[in-house]
Amino acid sequence: MNALAAGRKGLTGIAGASFLETTIVPIPIELLITPVMAASRRRGFMVATVTLIGSVAGAIGLYFLAWALFDDLAQPLIDMMGGQDEFDELQGKFEEGGFWFVFLVSFMPVPMQIAALAAGAASYPIWLFLIAITISRGLRYYGLWVLVLAFGAGIARIFAGKKRKKALPKA
Repeated sequence: MNALAAGRKGLTGIAGASFLETTIVPIPIELLITPVMAASRRRGFMVATVTLIGSVAGAIGLYFLAWALFDDLAQPLIDMMGGQDEFDELQGKFEEGGFWFVFLVSFMPVPMQIAALAAGAASYPIWLFLIAITISRGLRYYGLWVLVLAFGAGIARIFAGKKRKKALPKA
C-alpha cells in the first residue's frame, strides 16, 4: 500500500478509481484509499487530493451527460441501475433544495451517479453544483485523512469491515 501512495502511477490510479466510483462503479472509494492513507500517513493529503479531483471530474462528466444527452444516454443508465424512483425524487429535491441538497447528497454515501445525473437533467446551475460537490467531497476525503492521522491503521480495519484481533488469554 505504501508503494501505491508513493508513486505517480499509484496516485493516478487512485484518481482514476475515484472517477469510476463517481460515474459507474457504486463501490465506496474509501475502501481503497483508507489503507493507502494508513500505510503512508504523510502522503494522505495527496491521496485525498487526487481522490477529490477524480470524484469532481466524474461528477461534472455525469452532469454534462445528463444536461446534453439525457434522453439518449442518461435515462438508459438510470434504467440499467434501477434508480428511476430515486432519480425522480432527487430531481424534485434539486428544484426545491438547491445548494444544500447537492452538498448533502455528495457528502453522504448515496449513489453519486444518480445525484449528478439529476442535477444535470434539472439544469441546476453548474457553478453551484461544482462548489457543493468540491466542498462536500473535500470534507469527506480530507476528513478521512484526519481520522487516519488520529487513529492510524485501526480506522483502515473499520472500513475494511475487520474486527480488532483480541489477544488470547494467558494460561
